[in-house]
Amino acid sequence: MSARLSALLGALTLSLLAACGGGSSSGHAQKSASPPPPPKRCPLTGQLPTDKQDVDRPALAMKIDNIDLGRPQAGIDRADLVIEETVEGGLTRLFTVFQCDKASSVGPVRSARTTDGALLRLFDGAIFGYSGANPKAIKPVARISHAVLLSYDANPTLYHRDNSRPAPHNVFTSTDTLVKAGLDKDDSLDAPPAVFTYGALTAGANAAHTISLRWSPDASAVWTWSRRGWLRSQNGTPDVLANHRRVTTPNVVAMQITTKDTGIRDVVGNASPDDVVVGSGKVSVFRDGKVITGTWKRPDLDSPIALTDAQGRPIALAAGSTWVELLPPNATMVVR
Repeated sequence: MSARLSALLGALTLSLLAACGGGSSSGHAQKSASPPPPPKRCPLTGQLPTDKQDVDRPALAMKIDNIDLGRPQAGIDRADLVIEETVEGGLTRLFTVFQCDKASSVGPVRSARTTDGALLRLFDGAIFGYSGANPKAIKPVARISHAVLLSYDANPTLYHRDNSRPAPHNVFTSTDTLVKAGLDKDDSLDAPPAVFTYGALTAGANAAHTISLRWSPDASAVWTWSRRGWLRSQNGTPDVLANHRRVTTPNVVAMQITTKDTGIRDVVGNASPDDVVVGSGKVSVFRDGKVITGTWKRPDLDSPIALTDAQGRPIALAAGSTWVELLPPNATMVVR
């Protein structure tokens, strides 16, 4: 073999070895791997789940008593989202939603209303626990909610009565019990979409220390800002639960809404209103001791609730639980 041929073969061998070696010695950087996807957050709080929380669990909504005879309530401090809606006689009831978190005792569980169907659609398939309902009220809920309905009347073994309390303000259950029963009926249920967005405080927010709400002479609430969040009082006294904890939340969303006459009356003739939660209206978002005013908008049942400020910018909530206050035209709100 000639010297020239030997030199060519040697050069080719070295070239092939360099190529097989990935090129690190030739100064070319190796292709970096794609960054891992961000961790899943709880869709109804914007928080990272703890080790004991299941971010993929379906939403569980429950109707909770909110009159003085029903207090102290149990479990609502573990809810991701609480919506205070109006019922007969100017009173309110709580549409309480658990998703990442859970509670071993929740109640008192009370009856459903027509508004619940439109609220349940926010969660794209959910489990709904309640105790009783007017047949004219539950029919539209069953028709439009896309939810698994678990009433006390049809499923009494899923609930129990606390005989230390007067009926009907004594029906209780646990989130684990109803979630298991709901998944037994429909194992395709999964995590809901986010209802709100979470992030930094919107520029231009104003200071707010107290939020005074009144629906009627017999139904009022006050939220007071502290370092722990917004502390709730109801009907003139601190709102303290059965576990002796004060109701507290980082976010209060006050939505001005309209109502519709359902044609349903209670036993003494009071009208049962339907809180309209599709459309748009004014909103005040309270977080971090501040208030941002703007507009809420939900074009249809399949849409989330979009919150925008006066400049049309999205209003983000603080990560954590939220109370939504539905305020019909006759309700009042004073902010100081």
